Amino acid sequence: MARPPQVIPFRAPERRRLHEGVAEQLRDAILDGRFRAGEKLPPERELAEQFEVNRTSVREAIKVLEGLGLVSVRQGDGATVRPLVDASFDILAPMIFHGGRIDAGWLVDLNEVVLPLLLEMGRLAIERRRPEHLRAMRALRDVAAADERPREVRFRALGDLLVLLADMTGNRVWQMLGRRMRDLLASEPMRATRERLRRDPGRLVPMIDGALEALASARPADAVAHLEAVIRDIGDATVQLRPEARPRTTRKRHSATKETTT
Repeated sequence: MARPPQVIPFRAPERRRLHEGVAEQLRDAILDGRFRAGEKLPPERELAEQFEVNRTSVREAIKVLEGLGLVSVRQGDGATVRPLVDASFDILAPMIFHGGRIDAGWLVDLNEVVLPLLLEMGRLAIERRRPEHLRAMRALRDVAAADERPREVRFRALGDLLVLLADMTGNRVWQMLGRRMRDLLASEPMRATRERLRRDPGRLVPMIDGALEALASARPADAVAHLEAVIRDIGDATVQLRPEARPRTTRKRHSATKETTT
């Protein structure tokens, strides 16, 4: 049976680049399941009326969604919502935090994939380290440890440390991945996630210090152990989220998950 037409209370976007505000709200409506995979978005004319913008802005917004892999567009047939697993990696951060809340299930899924990868990258970086790498690591460590600096400046230093580890491997694929991860972590949705979870970059500094001391003493195995401790600490932040916050997968979509804080 066909679902009855939905009335979604969109609001007029801010008067910046109008199509970006339209795209953001449509994106969140898809991520929330208000438009499910296989369904068509309302016609351009209807969306233009709801958003109080012209059809050109709506058309440009739909192009943004198409570029993110959230919809497919066929001439004369409108825009059809695609499964979230077909979306671009660029949509991952808004999947984790959108509409003012954390989707814990997506955060758990991200950590389940990324943390083992980071550990393997770190192992290789430690194996291929050079003296100048240790100096660069200490400089970034000092920024992350500086309580007087803004928290996001300190988190950016940790993102730069991630890129440094990728560069230490000498592997171009790791280097690409390290930069993509830094960009992901620096995105506004991930910044909001850290804020909501009250994450403090300083809690990682003692483990970084342990790794640096082990490397300076030519004890690479101990440095890897400290790296594993960093990975565990990052994972623990996700474990603290309530189990019921994980999304339940149905044939059509992920259900909304509840937000929780630490």
